[in-house]
Amino acid sequence: MKFKILSITLLCVVALMGCDEKPANSLVGKWKSDVSKSLDSMHSMKNIPDETKAYFEKDFFGRLTIEYKPKTYSAVLEGEEGIKPDEFPYRIVEETDDYYIVESELLGTKFNKKLFKDRTCYYELTSEWNFREYFCRVD
Repeated sequence: MKFKILSITLLCVVALMGCDEKPANSLVGKWKSDVSKSLDSMHSMKNIPDETKAYFEKDFFGRLTIEYKPKTYSAVLEGEEGIKPDEFPYRIVEETDDYYIVESELLGTKFNKKLFKDRTCYYELTSEWNFREYFCRVD
């Protein structure tokens, strides 16, 4: 009887230990810049100069794919798929239902950026006008 109680207790402890594990990194995967969502966001901003809008409208969005692995990320620009991209370390500092705070390092400088979740996409606030550049999952 004691063995049975000990076995059941041990089984419950092992099962509960699994509940404390952190969920998998939901940022892992490939994300591509989304032209229409990004341009819609830019066009919703009223204070952007026409020449700046023209610059962003001319093949700026939709060309970048970012791949997040568990501890590194890389970026590939359309037309450069044959070139092995550099990988950069990152870590998720905070994740909520609405956003990620991602710490990265570039050229020896650490910085945090906020990626806002939007269904199967995320977006970053871009430029001094703070419109959204959307990246949507491609895998």
